[in-house]
Amino acid sequence: MDHPETCMRRIAFGIIALALIGACSPRDQFWKKPDIGDKITTVEEALKQPDTLRNLDLFNRGLPAFPTEILGLKNLERLSLRRNTVVTVPDTLASLTRLKWLDLGESGLTQLTPALGTLPNLSALYVNDNALTELPGSLGDLPRLQYLNADRNALTAIPASIGKAGSLKWLRLNDNQIAALPGDLSGLTQNLKRLYLRGNPLPDSEKVRIKQALPNCQVFF
Repeated sequence: MDHPETCMRRIAFGIIALALIGACSPRDQFWKKPDIGDKITTVEEALKQPDTLRNLDLFNRGLPAFPTEILGLKNLERLSLRRNTVVTVPDTLASLTRLKWLDLGESGLTQLTPALGTLPNLSALYVNDNALTELPGSLGDLPRLQYLNADRNALTAIPASIGKAGSLKWLRLNDNQIAALPGDLSGLTQNLKRLYLRGNPLPDSEKVRIKQALPNCQVFF
């Protein structure tokens, strides 16, 4: 039999673990990179298998711009361009219709193309740690978007369409310059589980309104 102190340590660890994952099921653990096929880590290797490649991880490869040559990878489902110099994303990204998971974090982004809103299968989008001053309203049109991370940008507002993104479960907007959310948040009431708004200049009255509008969501100010 375990020593009582050992048991207590295990219980404490379990409580901390639950707090960290928010008691979510594995399907909701968006911080876990999806296991989608064999991972390729260079553009050169990717172009050798244009018809079959599903998982391209170009993390910190020193790319000077968005590599437009990868737009021919029609079966791509997971794409990471984190820690490259992207700045802008071409409208032709819309050709990657199978894309489910897109990471553009820490890439110097100054704007996002509205074409992102035409990706029918996109479920997770990372645009955190960039220089974005706005998000395209078309993001609210993504039918399967469940996770959006826009932490640490220069956003002063988010488009009203986000308030109607019915599939969204996690929305991260920490450390921006947002003073208010859209007036209509009714589309988020059913599925949104977590909303992160720390480090924004939200007045107390707006915080109260947000909590009242999203009674089933954990909101972090």
